[in-house]
Amino acid sequence: MKDRLLATLRTDESFLGALATVGSDGRPRVRYVIAQIDDDWVIRFPTFTATQKVSHIRAQPEVHLTCGNVDSGTPGSYFQIEGTATIEIGADERKQAWTSRLEKWFSGPDDKNYAVVKIVPYRIEALPIGGGPAVERWERGESQS
Repeated sequence: MKDRLLATLRTDESFLGALATVGSDGRPRVRYVIAQIDDDWVIRFPTFTATQKVSHIRAQPEVHLTCGNVDSGTPGSYFQIEGTATIEIGADERKQAWTSRLEKWFSGPDDKNYAVVKIVPYRIEALPIGGGPAVERWERGESQS
């Protein structure tokens, strides 16, 4: 699953995902994010520090991210990723996640309004699109093969 997950989500510099959090009122909230994934399956994406997602994650760090193949002409997999999120405001994390496309919204990696959401998955399901192989599941503690 690891190779397919990384191959699917690394087709470009970043990928589109739908992030779900839960607010203080207990209601779910879903929004699109543009994220990156590393070799250890850690997912990162930029955000403004004053967003609802930041307050949701600080109060309840359990999140759900749906992402995967968005080309309907080329069936592949999509992924349901459950994980624990943190809000990273340290200089090293912000510089590492910085890309030139963020210049549209932030003055630079030291902008006080810029933060990085970091998701460490603990459960991933790979679901086939178009009648592919059966659903695959991985949970933390299992090999990442």
